[in-house]
Amino acid sequence: MSVGRRAYDLLRGYVNREWDRIRGVEESDAYRELEEATKTPHGGDIPSASSDSMPAHDPKGFARSVLGVGEKATFAEVRRAFERLSRRSDPANFPAGSNEQRQAAEILKRVDWAYRILTEDANEVEKRFGSLEIEE
Repeated sequence: MSVGRRAYDLLRGYVNREWDRIRGVEESDAYRELEEATKTPHGGDIPSASSDSMPAHDPKGFARSVLGVGEKATFAEVRRAFERLSRRSDPANFPAGSNEQRQAAEILKRVDWAYRILTEDANEVEKRFGSLEIEE
């Protein structure tokens, strides 16, 4: 075997191993986020996503915990958190008919609910123009 071919094979093996490691890290992060998203701040399971089953005592606080934003979060921060979580929990990212896909659909419902709750009082002008991305 030539030296060039051997070097090529070694580099390909290294790159493939690192690629698999990176995918493993991404997958473990996704599972960790999925696990965190299915827990309430007190460690119990989140109720189903229908609006009548969400906590009535502090729906905005619960919605902030679902999106992972602070009490003083701006509309832009809420929107960014919503977009990030909705991309991560899109059921199309998971195998069809799998348990992960069902969990992702439930999480997406919760994320949508939380976004609606937190933006219902937002200024309409801020909602409309805050969603625009302007290039500099």
